[in-house]
Amino acid sequence: MLQTSQDFLNLSIAFIVIFIGLAIGWGCIYIALILRDIKKMTVSARKKLDLIDQILEIVKKKVETTASYLPPLIEGMSKLAVHFKEKKNEKKAKRKK
Repeated sequence: MLQTSQDFLNLSIAFIVIFIGLAIGWGCIYIALILRDIKKMTVSARKKLDLIDQILEIVKKKVETTASYLPPLIEGMSKLAVHFKEKKNEKKAKRKK
């Protein structure tokens, strides 16, 4: 089988080629697994960002609807405050008499 040094060289080259092929195959599988994990993380991050976006849209809509009710509400509250202040002043005026 190994009669000359050329045979030994060919056998060692064959083992090296097999080893390099296995290493490249293992590396490709490892890179594929890393890329799969990266894809899972980006999908998860995208879902979380979409959820945050939905929450912000809901808050924005609520603020917009509240903002449309706010000026009349403030005006009504100021009128109530003036009304109660006038009543309080009337009561003080009646007590002084």
